[in-house]
Amino acid sequence: MKCKIHFLIIFSTFLLIAVACDKNTPSNAGENITNTTKSEIRTDEYTKISEKEDLEKKISQDKNVFKKIQSSKKYNISATVTFNHEEDDDRFIYEIVMDNYTEELKNVIQSFTLEPSMIDYLLTGDLTTTNALNDTETNLKPNKEPFGLSLFRGYVINKETINKQITDFYRNMYIKISYGEEENRTEEYWCIEATPSKEIIDYFNSLENKV
Repeated sequence: MKCKIHFLIIFSTFLLIAVACDKNTPSNAGENITNTTKSEIRTDEYTKISEKEDLEKKISQDKNVFKKIQSSKKYNISATVTFNHEEDDDRFIYEIVMDNYTEELKNVIQSFTLEPSMIDYLLTGDLTTTNALNDTETNLKPNKEPFGLSLFRGYVINKETINKQITDFYRNMYIKISYGEEENRTEEYWCIEATPSKEIIDYFNSLENKV
């Protein structure tokens, strides 16, 4: 009888520990989501590959789908690009920010890529980045945290090919924003010229005018 009582006590203690650990499991970095429930787990089919393929197809076959003038009344979107010098590599840092949303936006997916020819000036085989890699939904509500949602990526500069000629197009960002219930998604496409920082302007001014 004593063995059975001990077993029950140990088993009950184990359950309490398991529940406590589950409640304290941290959410994904940058998600601002707490107490994740089943309804907040993403069930859509957006992936890094699908977003990359969609953006590249739109750029090559249907470029007019990208709006150049901010026309969404549901949110504001902006883009910036800056320069980051490190010991071994120099990087361009691109970032988009959504804010001032006027209605609830459910399961927001942000993705962007650059002008295709930028592949020749950056040390990467893929220009696309997206938050579709996250496991949980990102839901935005007016006047509630998070007050802004950003997506950024640093690209290592190819010092052998970089030149001032790319100042004509390096700021072009092709952006896809999607949101809504899985059966009724809204997909919006933007082509925005990223606002350059003083650091990146100074960087281009320091380059030799090579072709």
